[in-house]
Amino acid sequence: MLSPEARLVFRHADPACAPAEFAELARAVTDWPRTFRIAEREMASASLYRALSAAEVPLPSDAKADFARSTMIGELRSQHLARRLRDTTRVFGEREIPCLLLKGAAVGALLDPTFRARPMSDVDLLVHPPDTQRASEAVIASGWPMTTDPVLLELLKDHHHLPHFLDPNVPGIRLELHTRIWPRHHPFAFDEAHLWRDARPAPPPFVGASIPSPEHLLLHTCVHFAWQHTMRFGAWRTFRSIAAAITAPGFSWTSFETTIRSSRATSAAYWSLRLANHLGGLEIPADVLARVAPPGIEPWKSALERHFVIGLVPGEGIQSPSIRLTQWLWKSAIRPAWSGHTGTSPWEMDEHWLQTTGVNHPTPWARVSRQLGSYHQWWRFAAQLLRR
Repeated sequence: MLSPEARLVFRHADPACAPAEFAELARAVTDWPRTFRIAEREMASASLYRALSAAEVPLPSDAKADFARSTMIGELRSQHLARRLRDTTRVFGEREIPCLLLKGAAVGALLDPTFRARPMSDVDLLVHPPDTQRASEAVIASGWPMTTDPVLLELLKDHHHLPHFLDPNVPGIRLELHTRIWPRHHPFAFDEAHLWRDARPAPPPFVGASIPSPEHLLLHTCVHFAWQHTMRFGAWRTFRSIAAAITAPGFSWTSFETTIRSSRATSAAYWSLRLANHLGGLEIPADVLARVAPPGIEPWKSALERHFVIGLVPGEGIQSPSIRLTQWLWKSAIRPAWSGHTGTSPWEMDEHWLQTTGVNHPTPWARVSRQLGSYHQWWRFAAQLLRR
């Protein structure tokens, strides 16, 4: 029940989308400014515009100008970031420091070394903890000074990655140097040792670096989206990463299922794959989804799916009126107890951020007053969530 604008943007996340299907989806779009806003939010506007141009889809002049301007800026940033990473991995190789490309950087290495196929604002590198100091020096020697923001330095103290390293020439571009792949107190029986064990050499021009196996890349992608980001943003990039992993040479669904079960990542994988299938149109085998599905009746899962889609795509429906309700719905989907997730939640980092920045929680009376004033939104949200 997606709008034509959302269908076009998210279906484009699948590189296997046939040109005829893409052109048909584009013909159904009536609100091109909204299409552009959705694509911009997902960092997909440049990729979408290239596809629209290749399919010779006529665009209104204003929308075409918006897409063209965003594409020019986005492609320059992507190619600049790719060159910076190439130069950085070369320095790591010269200094004999093993490094592993994570998330979007790994996907970019697989799909397109210019990073145009998987745009991002930062790159993530994993190093062994004993190499942290030497790796930091290598990053700085590559032209990435570390942030001096006191809030970030305090917030990211003892975090799973160091405070950000910044590009001095292009605002908003940064490098994250990881010593672990998850925040502390995560619930997963999977860590960076597994990534290193099955890593494979990165393709040129990132020679000297490594990338995760396709199964581990998919697991990390799913958990990062469904658990760390609680399915709130980054859907298009997640679907593009899923498509890259499942089409990579040697990928095995059997191996992936075994890995997520032993890692307590089954429910996170299920919801990422389900949304990739229903929202992005990726071909995820139905029998795989059935085997990894957490307990629960399908009507309630469909209601939860509507909630997540509406949260991901502004304008598709009534947003959840309450933070606590949003958290409860996420728990209802992920099923922490069933998944083996005890004593931790992904919004602990949000709480840490609020404490570090000095933001106070609203008083109980303020929360009650706000909810009483939005009773009509509660009613509309509930009706939307539970419709068949």
